[in-house]
Amino acid sequence: MNPEIVAIYIPVIGILVGGAIAIIAIVSDHKQKQEMIKNGIPIPEKRRRNVGGYSSLKFGALAIGVALGMIVGGFIENAEIFNDEETGFFASVFLFGGIALVLVSLYINKQMNNKNS
Repeated sequence: MNPEIVAIYIPVIGILVGGAIAIIAIVSDHKQKQEMIKNGIPIPEKRRRNVGGYSSLKFGALAIGVALGMIVGGFIENAEIFNDEETGFFASVFLFGGIALVLVSLYINKQMNNKNS
């Protein structure tokens, strides 16, 4: 088969399979709730995770870390430190994004401990 045609079919099939999985999950959840109503079982409320109001801080730190990783990765790519051009770029993005999330996690834990004290 022609490689260009296969390259087109891969994302199309992925989107179709992902959509089918989502539809099946929604339909099965609906059927389960209908059966619970028929049998007189109360439907439990969905719990929302309590993120403590720090989700914007986490997202902001991740965005800053990714941006720093992109900048450093660009320098590494121009310096040709790695054999592959993209290795330094992607490694820097994940490294700085991870560091940002770890630092925010430490900050949040410190704030939570101060509130509990």
